[in-house]
Parts: sequence; structure tokens; C-alpha cells
Amino acid sequence: MLTYVRESWEELKNNVTWLNREQASNLMVVVAVFSILFALATWGVDMFFSDLITGKLFDVDTYQNFWSTGFFGVLRIVWYAFLVFAIAVGVNSFFGKKK
Repeated sequence: MLTYVRESWEELKNNVTWLNREQASNLMVVVAVFSILFALATWGVDMFFSDLITGKLFDVDTYQNFWSTGFFGVLRIVWYAFLVFAIAVGVNSFFGKKK
């Protein structure tokens, strides 16, 4: 086991090409931004299906409440419209391409 650790350390020290600090920082920012975007998209899909299951998605009063909550309510409506569009495009591309 000790031999494995020594050989691994030597491999890391001598045979691995490491990024410089600037490249690593740039890549870290890219990963952080996409992680946040993916988390927001996951939250949006979760809210969409939550409202679908509880019946709020088809309730007119819910959308009136969304409009009254300001920016985030409108953002939620736009997100729902985008999801419905994306699902429709996905279903069309899956079932529409018949040879």
C-alpha cells in the first residue's frame, strides 16, 4: 500500500501537466456559472412539476397571483411557457422523425 501511494505521488509530481493559476481560475468560473444555471433550471423544472401535480398549473387564480408578485412571478410564467415549448419540441423531434 505504501508503494502505491509513493508511485501515485511521483506520477502526480512528474507526469501530470497542471494548468497555470489563470487557466484554473477561468475554468473555475465557467464551472461555477454553469452549476448555478443548472441548479436554477432544476429548481424551475421541480416547481413546474410540483404545480402540475398539485393542480396549480391549470388554476387561473394562480397566474393572477403570479402577476401580482412582480418580477419573479412573471419569470415563473415565462419559465413555464419555455418548458412547455421545450417539451413540445422534444416530443415532436422524437415522434416526428419517421423514415
